[in-house]
Amino acid sequence: MSDAEIELRKILGNVTKQLNYTDAEISIKDLSSGGANYTSVLFSVTITSPGREPLKLFAKVASASEQLRKAIHIDHLFSNEQLMYNHLVDMFEKIQDKYNLSPEHRYVFPKFFGGQSTYGKECVVMEDLTQSGYSMYSRFKSLDFKHAAAAVEVLASFHALSFAFQHEDPEQFAKVADKVKHVKHPENPGMKGTFMKILGSAIEATRAEHKEKMLKFFDEQYLDEFNKFRMPLGTTVLCHGDYRASNLLFRTQNGRIEPIVVDYQTLHTGCPAVDVLYLEFMSTDEEFRREHHEALVDHYFQEFTAALDRLGLDVNQVYPRETFDKEFREMLGPALRTASVVLPLVLVEESQAPTMSTASGVESFAVSPNERFAERFGGVVSDCVRWGVL
Repeated sequence: MSDAEIELRKILGNVTKQLNYTDAEISIKDLSSGGANYTSVLFSVTITSPGREPLKLFAKVASASEQLRKAIHIDHLFSNEQLMYNHLVDMFEKIQDKYNLSPEHRYVFPKFFGGQSTYGKECVVMEDLTQSGYSMYSRFKSLDFKHAAAAVEVLASFHALSFAFQHEDPEQFAKVADKVKHVKHPENPGMKGTFMKILGSAIEATRAEHKEKMLKFFDEQYLDEFNKFRMPLGTTVLCHGDYRASNLLFRTQNGRIEPIVVDYQTLHTGCPAVDVLYLEFMSTDEEFRREHHEALVDHYFQEFTAALDRLGLDVNQVYPRETFDKEFREMLGPALRTASVVLPLVLVEESQAPTMSTASGVESFAVSPNERFAERFGGVVSDCVRWGVL
């Protein structure tokens, strides 16, 4: 039995007691993320008890080598998720209850059953969403417009709730914001070398007509720009931070696509525009953006405006469209640099994905880009040329 499973069984023992599952039997099966998750090992759990319906759960346990924890600041990834499920979910639900939001307009969190935050043994246990008809969208495929539109609707609700939280309890919001603010990575030779290797691969994958522009674009400020993408510009909101297809599940109910968001490890304070931009660069291709970019951004902002209105807030007082457009534009450059680093990991084949439990340092994340990355990243660069970033 692995160390991760031993820790998980302790948590599940508490779950069975809380739910009064007497004489419970716990079955645990390893799950593969298919290369979509790097920070944790995943499990499928079934709890059975005489006279009770079997309980299907999903669990993940932190999996990061001590060397990697020391090399880069990743402990916050696990503490952020504990903060979300143990505290922020309740705050958001109270706000939604206060304004009597209908089921159609409520932001939905996966049901949380328990976890722990002990260093090196961090764990979360939640409902198995597949039992409610949810399924993953392939990370290798561009989102179609229906799924992308549904994704930004949910994102708009999340951002609106963050603004409502700040409005309802500014003191508590400030405390949470301080806990999840992005911490700049101290530059070191290993990190710089890894970044330069990744950026070199990105330039190599760039289409010939854009290589010279990219060489000028990737200057010595690469790390400052990468950090900028994770920090507020003028307007502070809670951002998901890794808002892409792999962190969404979808189902269709009565002809309506319903997404649900998972993995809040990268929760941080930033500006709303970055989550929208990140979704586009990480989960859509050039063809999609050429046809749907403006419509998708407009749809997000319309839904954001409506979500704020339902919470008693005026978008023009909170985050007007001019501010959103300005911040979106300003974050395009940092987003391109971020895509050069993150997109290879998003599109890596499972067999080539880095293993954090045995990683000796950040160099493990310099994966060799594949043809899928070259095509997708080439489209991102082309869009940035077309939008005047390069």
